[in-house]
Amino acid sequence: MNKLKIPHDQNQPKTEAGCPFEHFDALLEQYESKQLSRRQLLGALVASAVGVSITPAQAQAPAAVGRSMNHVSLSVSDVQRSADFYSRVLGLEIISRPANGGLNMGLGPESFLGLYELGNPGRMHHLCVGVDNYNPDLLAERLSDHGVQANINRDPANRTSGGDQLYFNDPDGILVQLAQHGYLG
Repeated sequence: MNKLKIPHDQNQPKTEAGCPFEHFDALLEQYESKQLSRRQLLGALVASAVGVSITPAQAQAPAAVGRSMNHVSLSVSDVQRSADFYSRVLGLEIISRPANGGLNMGLGPESFLGLYELGNPGRMHHLCVGVDNYNPDLLAERLSDHGVQANINRDPANRTSGGDQLYFNDPDGILVQLAQHGYLG
């Protein structure tokens, strides 16, 4: 993101340099023109309220940029029964069978539904967001910078296409996985 610019609105009378309203107007203009994310705008507004000068360049970048809803994995009581159901009702086809006994069913070119016997059947186990340039160790470090503890699962039985799996919890305890955008189980 760009450094904070404070433009002058030609329709308003000129104000003294450093006027706080001019600062807020500049922040809103940058947000509306998509030069600032909502998070950066809020951070800058909070910083302004407590008297701290902050530019968007100083605002923390996201740990990763989500590009797709890669998959959702469900905890089921009987993997084959669930696979038969989703095949019959929604026309999904099995695209892979990880060594852990689960299976993945295709949902178009960029996503899939995972079915696994994981305990507590009838619930979503986790959701997975696809990101570019997936590197679990680097992402775990970036998540840590945001105060988020990530876990990297390096067990090859839990994956079908190589690579380690990165998981973390959102504020409500929902398990979130990150994977390479386009990964298909």
